[in-house]
Amino acid sequence: MKKLTREAQEPLIPHIRPSTRNKIRKYIYGGVFFLSIFILYRALNNNESGKKGIGRNGDFMEYDPRKNGPKLEDPVVNMIKLDIYMEAQCPDTSRFVFDVFNFKRHHFCSRFFRQQLKKAWDILGNLNRIELNVIPFGKARCTEKGNDFECQCQHGPTECEINQLMNCVIDRFGFPHRYLPAVLCMQGKYSLDEAMTCVTQNFPAEYNRMRECAGGQRGRRLLALSGQKTASITPAIDFIPWIVINGARNSDALYDLTQNACEAMQPMPSACKEYLRSLQ
Repeated sequence: MKKLTREAQEPLIPHIRPSTRNKIRKYIYGGVFFLSIFILYRALNNNESGKKGIGRNGDFMEYDPRKNGPKLEDPVVNMIKLDIYMEAQCPDTSRFVFDVFNFKRHHFCSRFFRQQLKKAWDILGNLNRIELNVIPFGKARCTEKGNDFECQCQHGPTECEINQLMNCVIDRFGFPHRYLPAVLCMQGKYSLDEAMTCVTQNFPAEYNRMRECAGGQRGRRLLALSGQKTASITPAIDFIPWIVINGARNSDALYDLTQNACEAMQPMPSACKEYLRSLQ
C-alpha cells in the first residue's frame, strides 16, 4: 500500500506550506488550551462567588446572599400585635363599680390613652415591633338602613360623631405614627367642634375632608366596620378600653401597657430593659 504523504493527509489546505501549517496548529492548540483553563476556572469559582444579578427595567444590582441574607446566629425578633378597642367619651375619672360580690376599680379610656398608650408608643413605637390597631366603637350599635347606617353610642350622639371622626382619620392616614397624635387629642373631647381642633393641629389641609367624613355616610360606614371588628372578638367585650396583645385580652395592660408590651417581645429590646429597670 502506498504511504500517504502529509500533503495527502491534509487535502483541505494543500496550498499552505508545512511551516505555516505548523504555526496554525500551535495557535489553534494554544487557543483550545487557554479556553479550557478559563472554563475550568469559572467552574471552580462559580460556587465561591455566590452572587446573583437582580434588577428591573434594565437595572442590574450585584447581590451577595452572604452579606444581605439573615445570619443564622442572629436571634429571631418578634413583632407583637396590639389592638385597642375604645370609645371617644369614656369618663376621664376612676370610679368604683359594684358587682354582686365586690367593688372593682376601673380606669377608663381617656386616662388610659393619656397615661398608658401615649407613653408606650413614645417608648416603643420607633422600634417597628408593634402592629398597633385602634378601633373606635366601644359599646355602640349600628343598624344598616339601605345604603347607610344608623348608629347609637354609649354616651350619646356626640360620642358617635367623634368616634366617626376618629375612624375617618385612621382610615385616611393609616399608620399609627400619623394618626395616633390626633386620636389621642380627640379622646375625651365634649363636642365635634372641639375634636376638630385636633385635626387642625395635626392635618390642617384635611379639615374639610375630615369634617365631611365625620358627619356623613362614609363616617357612619367606617364606624359600622369598627363595630364588626369589635363584635368578632372572643370573649365579647364587657369593658372599655379592651386591650388585646397577640390575640389575647390583657387586663394588666390597663395599668402598665409598656411593661406588658415589653414582656411580649422576645428578645426584649434595650428600651424595654431600661424601662423595666426604672420600675425597680
